[in-house]
Amino acid sequence: MMKSGTKQIFLIFLAYYCNTCFSNIYFLFGPFYEGMGASPHEVGLFLSVFYFVMLLCRPLGSVVMERFDIRRALIGSSLLCAAMSAGIALSLASPLPLLFFRAMTGVCVSVFGVSAVAAQSILLDERSRGVGFALFTTGSMLPLATVIPLSEWLLKGGYNELYIWLPVLTALICAGICFPVRNLSYDGQAKRSWGSYSELFKTGGVVLLLFTAFTMSVADAMTLSAASLAEVRAVSVSWFMISSAFSGILIRTVAFRLVAMFQRSRLAATSAALMGFALLGLSFSSTASMFVLFGLLFGLGIGVGFPTDLALVGDILPEAYRPKATGLVLMVIDIGWMISPLLYGWLSPPIGVSNTFRVVGLAVFTLSMALYFKFWRPMALGRR
Repeated sequence: MMKSGTKQIFLIFLAYYCNTCFSNIYFLFGPFYEGMGASPHEVGLFLSVFYFVMLLCRPLGSVVMERFDIRRALIGSSLLCAAMSAGIALSLASPLPLLFFRAMTGVCVSVFGVSAVAAQSILLDERSRGVGFALFTTGSMLPLATVIPLSEWLLKGGYNELYIWLPVLTALICAGICFPVRNLSYDGQAKRSWGSYSELFKTGGVVLLLFTAFTMSVADAMTLSAASLAEVRAVSVSWFMISSAFSGILIRTVAFRLVAMFQRSRLAATSAALMGFALLGLSFSSTASMFVLFGLLFGLGIGVGFPTDLALVGDILPEAYRPKATGLVLMVIDIGWMISPLLYGWLSPPIGVSNTFRVVGLAVFTLSMALYFKFWRPMALGRR
C-alpha cells in the first residue's frame, strides 16, 4: 500500500532515470578521452573523482533533504548538473578545470540520489517496499539499454560534439520533470526528530549491510571500464549493456514477485557473488553471444541486489533514520565506484584489461560468498 499517489512515485522514477542517464553517458568517456590522447591513469582519475566526491557528499545529501524540501533539492541539483556538465564540455583540453567540473557533478548527483531514494522510502510502506524499490530502480538499468547505445552510436558515427553535450540536455530534462514534484516528509518531520548517526549504528545489521553494498558496488562499477574490455575483446559493449539491462529490468518488474518469496537477507550477498562471477566469465569472452550471456547474469545480480540493499534500509530501521541510512548505503556504494576505475587505471597497464576484470570478479565472488555463509545465512535462519 503506497502512502501517496502514484503520480509522485512515477515523477520521481522518471527523474531518477534521467539523472542516471546523465551519469551513465560518461561510461563511454574513457575510450573517448583516450582517443584525445589521455592515458589510462588520466581516464581512471576522471572517472574516479566523480565517485570520490559523491562519497564525501552523501551526508550532505541527507542534510539538504532534511533541511530543505525534496522538490527544491531535486530541481536545484539537476540544474547544477547541467551547468557542471557544460563545464566539462568546454574544458576537454584543460585537465584541471575538467577534473573540477567532473567533481562538482559528483556533488550534484549525490544530493539528487539521496533525495530521490529517501523519498521512495517515505512513499512506500513495508508491504510494498520490496516490489516498489525493484520497480523504482529499473530507472538505474534502463539507461544501459537506451542512453549507452545512443552514446556509442554518436561516438562511432563521429558525432563527438553531440555526445559531449548530451549530459547537459539530459540534466535539463530531469529538472523539468522535477517541477511538478511536491514536498514529501515522514510523519515525525514536523517535530524535527531525525535520528542521530550514533543511534543509527546501534541498530543490528547496519554495518553488515554497508559492507555488502560496498562489495556489490565494486562489481557494478566495473561497467565503467566495460567499453575498454569490449574493445580489447573485439566485441561491441552494447551487447553486454543491453542484455544486463534487459535481465535487470525483467527481474525488477514481472519476475520480482518471485524473488520476493525469498528473505531479503538471503539475497544481498548472493546477488553480489553472481555479479562477480559474471565479470570473471566476461573477461574470457570474445563473442557477442558470450557477452550477452554474462550480461544477463550480471543484470540478474544487480537487478536483485541493488533494490534489496535499499529495501533492507527500511526493514532494519525506523523512518527517522532512513535519510541518514540511505545516505550511508549510497556512500559505501560510491566507495566501490570510486575504487573500481582506480583499480582499472593501476592494474590494466601491467597485467592487461582482461586480467584486471578477472582479479576483480574473483575477489567480489569470493568475498560475497564469505559474507553470505558467515553472516547473512545465520541471520536468515534466525528470523524463521
